[in-house]
Amino acid sequence: MTIPKNDLSYIGKKVTVTVDRPAGSAHPRRPENIYPINYGYVKGLFAGDGAEQDVYILGTDKPLQTAEVVIIAVILRDDDKEDKWVGVPEELVGSELCCKCNIERAVDFVERCFKHRIYAKYEKTCGAVLYCDTDRGRRYFLIKNKSGHIGFPKGHIEYGEDERQTALREVYEECGLKVTLERDFREEYTFTTLEDTIKTSVFFLGKFDISDAVKIQREEVIGDWLLDGDGVREMLNWEQDKEIFRKAESYLDGKK
Repeated sequence: MTIPKNDLSYIGKKVTVTVDRPAGSAHPRRPENIYPINYGYVKGLFAGDGAEQDVYILGTDKPLQTAEVVIIAVILRDDDKEDKWVGVPEELVGSELCCKCNIERAVDFVERCFKHRIYAKYEKTCGAVLYCDTDRGRRYFLIKNKSGHIGFPKGHIEYGEDERQTALREVYEECGLKVTLERDFREEYTFTTLEDTIKTSVFFLGKFDISDAVKIQREEVIGDWLLDGDGVREMLNWEQDKEIFRKAESYLDGKK
């Protein structure tokens, strides 16, 4: 079977990869180029160059002979006859490895030589439910972005970050607040975007001081509020965020 260029139909499917360039091996035509990850092909599936479909394997730096992976991205080469696939072990589907920034960095040792785009099936954003203590009781900080979504500050993971680091950076970039994240609170929800990607949004619970100066990133944020619990429930316009907020309030009330 031949896979046409720009075909995305195998994303989310499980395939068996025969590894012919294990991690630590040299490129056959450029011996100075050492593969930091495993790379192989799917028997019986042919790409546009007439050879069997190639797959980058993320998730381990140990040399492999074969691997069963789920395809999580396609590298669409604009200046080549074939595209490349990216796969991870099933247990890593949806992890930070599947984010476009991490895929790009992992395959850059070869893909830098080609004009390409990456279609990644899975996205992850991280942020925080922000709260502070005032003389009128607990208050929460909400923002409105340009899409009209009213919720909690969050953003995409960048290369090398873990979830908590992303949340702290995004809160500071969007609101200018340096917060302390609760150690034991982490909630998430997953949904499918209009572009048919699967996005996971992870939320922590962050405390800031009422005296801290808020510096809103107006390029991204077009509204902000400091509200009590009733005000938050009235303003939130996604049911998923309302459930995250319910859990955050319950957590904080349990600490009293």
